[in-house]
Amino acid sequence: LRACLTREVSLVRGGPGTGKSVLVRLALRALLANGGRQRKRAEPRPVLVVCATDVALDALLEGLLAALPSEAASAPSLVRVGGPCRKESLRPYSLRQRVLSERERDEGHARAWKALSKQQRELRERADGLVARLLREAEPTADDLDEACSTAQIMSLCSDAPGGWHDIEEALSLWLEPVRKARAAREAAAAPAAAA
Repeated sequence: LRACLTREVSLVRGGPGTGKSVLVRLALRALLANGGRQRKRAEPRPVLVVCATDVALDALLEGLLAALPSEAASAPSLVRVGGPCRKESLRPYSLRQRVLSERERDEGHARAWKALSKQQRELRERADGLVARLLREAEPTADDLDEACSTAQIMSLCSDAPGGWHDIEEALSLWLEPVRKARAAREAAAAPAAAA
């Protein structure tokens, strides 16, 4: 415990049941109670705890939070970084949840996010329009694929048949079918508007 509290970096290791988690929880409680200060340093220092598994990290954090006073446990200084958090009680401490909470609180960010989303949607519609126009002018052929695509890309396009492989012409036709249907639907919708 003394080494954990007085050294810049400490490694705690041992077999199952040797008290690693208890020792780390005690050290963390002491560090947090001391404001993260080590030795005679005046400024608080961050404490990084690394665990081999998300389960071990969750167990350590649960034990630490249970031992802390409620005002310290609600402090924003604890952040859990790692894989998905399976414990509902620890979700507020996950980095992802913290980012989402900050995003919701920051109205300026939310406005910027909406503006960017709108701009992205407009760019996507514009790109879709350009693709549709290009496809109206000339649909790609198997020769175009041979020139523009790698062998792996062509194999990927031709490999999704339930019984094996598609012929390249058949694969191209299947790939273009939704585009053709969307184009026909757009043209059908635009025809009454153009007539008016």
